[in-house]
Amino acid sequence: MAKKQIGKIVNFFGLKGQLKVSVTSSSASERFKPGKTILIADATGQEKEYKITSLMIKNDRILAIGIEGYDDINQIQSFIGKEIYQNVRAPKGAYFYDDLIGMNVIDATGKDLGVVDHIEKMPACEYLVIGKTLYIPFLQEKFIASVDKKTKKITLTQLGTEATK
Repeated sequence: MAKKQIGKIVNFFGLKGQLKVSVTSSSASERFKPGKTILIADATGQEKEYKITSLMIKNDRILAIGIEGYDDINQIQSFIGKEIYQNVRAPKGAYFYDDLIGMNVIDATGKDLGVVDHIEKMPACEYLVIGKTLYIPFLQEKFIASVDKKTKKITLTQLGTEATK
């Protein structure tokens, strides 16, 4: 297991102390399920563990959660802007953004296209951003043939290769 960022608190939701979260990992409904614990740094930078009491999914990238002991908007103001972590293991076929950043991207012909600089979230899907101009949809099987964490390589399908031209 590893500690991974799974979201960022972007605002509050409602008046009853719910946190509005921008999700930065896959399987959000599982990671933020009531009863699960999350880690958030307090004002001193020390990480504290919080138990999730409620979950409302707004869309695939935004959700609202309640945490145990916090039921008023005034109690959660200091959480805004904080990153949320969890001790997790990515299920087979799922990846964290920070797992993908720094990986080499190889097209179907074996040509090295460069290194993933960051992940760009768009309405349709996430895109791997290589350099300043190359955006590749992170759609496994359609554009992505394989992701190898050990060798830090992402191999594209033929369609993924054609999308880079």
